Amino acid sequence: MKRKGNFYTIAVFLIVFYMLIGIMPAAANEDEWSSLTVTLGTENSIVSIVSVDEYTIEALKFDGYGMVWLRVSKNGLTLGDTVLENNSSSWCYMDNNNIRLKACNVTNMENLPMFSNLCSPEAEVVFEAKKSADETSTEDNVRLALDLEADKDEYLLSDEVIVDTEIRNIGNIKADKVKFNVDPDGLLVQDGGPENITIDKGSKKSFELRLRFPERIKDNYSITGNVSWEDNSGKHFLSKVVDISVSEPLKIYKYTGSEVFIGTPAYVTVSVKNVQDRPVNISLIDPVPATFTMINNSELASSVLGLDNLSYLSQDFVLAPEEMKTISYSIKSEKLGAHRVPQTHAYANLCGQLYNECSDSEDIITVYDNISYKEYNHETQVEEISPVKTKLSVNLVPA
Repeated sequence: MKRKGNFYTIAVFLIVFYMLIGIMPAAANEDEWSSLTVTLGTENSIVSIVSVDEYTIEALKFDGYGMVWLRVSKNGLTLGDTVLENNSSSWCYMDNNNIRLKACNVTNMENLPMFSNLCSPEAEVVFEAKKSADETSTEDNVRLALDLEADKDEYLLSDEVIVDTEIRNIGNIKADKVKFNVDPDGLLVQDGGPENITIDKGSKKSFELRLRFPERIKDNYSITGNVSWEDNSGKHFLSKVVDISVSEPLKIYKYTGSEVFIGTPAYVTVSVKNVQDRPVNISLIDPVPATFTMINNSELASSVLGLDNLSYLSQDFVLAPEEMKTISYSIKSEKLGAHRVPQTHAYANLCGQLYNECSDSEDIITVYDNISYKEYNHETQVEEISPVKTKLSVNLVPA
């Protein structure tokens, strides 16, 4: 077999060099290496450079007779060049024996069919990196991941709380006797999912947690899913929390007129609706705008919250599920200008929990002056002139 002189000389030199610096270390356990096979070429159809983690392998030249010249770099710094021979049983070790390479299926023109083309030589290179102590020790340990997701952001008290749960096996071995439990933070558990679970490598276990609200409630709940298991390294625990909120039990709507004259009534309408499926005891407080007084309601009180100049409407009542109560009244003011209408507040005692709900927005009432005027009647005045008395004297002359 004929080879180009220069290429053969470089190949022999590099092989001898790596043997002299201890290319062949003491026998290594094959299980301590992670392996990857890459294909390199010199044409566009096959890449000439391949990156593996922090290492880069580049094919520099092929001799056409089963040998390939490679350059290996780490984080951009060249570790060295090497020549690998087709199907050699020997490894080329580099980077303080942390990596090794071996070539197979390198293009050999002597083995090609008569009419084949040698313009695109290629080589399969087996690249192996030594595993760290942590990687070796955790290879046979169970690794799991846990996800929880509630089906809503807020719930009515009649709603069932459903939490989608997923446990994934992200390790390299089967997970046996995985235990799951849920801390409902006071919610009533209808279905807490399976307690003992087996998950194959690369698989997952999905299920739903179903919970309901108790008689006595609170604003927010934190549902915690707990996973525990054992492997060669001991006991392990994994937790995930999902937060849910209880929707407010009331909806409040307030409407007022926007413009009035001094002393004339402005009309106010307040509606309160129970959006829960349980009766609600409600205390309603509706402040009247400053400088306004209520003119047609006997339940007027004053001095709310320590402010003597503020009046408010106060009522206590019970709303059945989905019931709405509407209150209307009128107010007036003797002061010009724009006056802000305060929000209406409703306090609800629902299942032992006190809620304070407000109307959505604050309106403005503008008071104008009512100018009275007398219509002007335009009449033409004619001056009377006294008659002038004249005395007529006639002299008769005889003809």
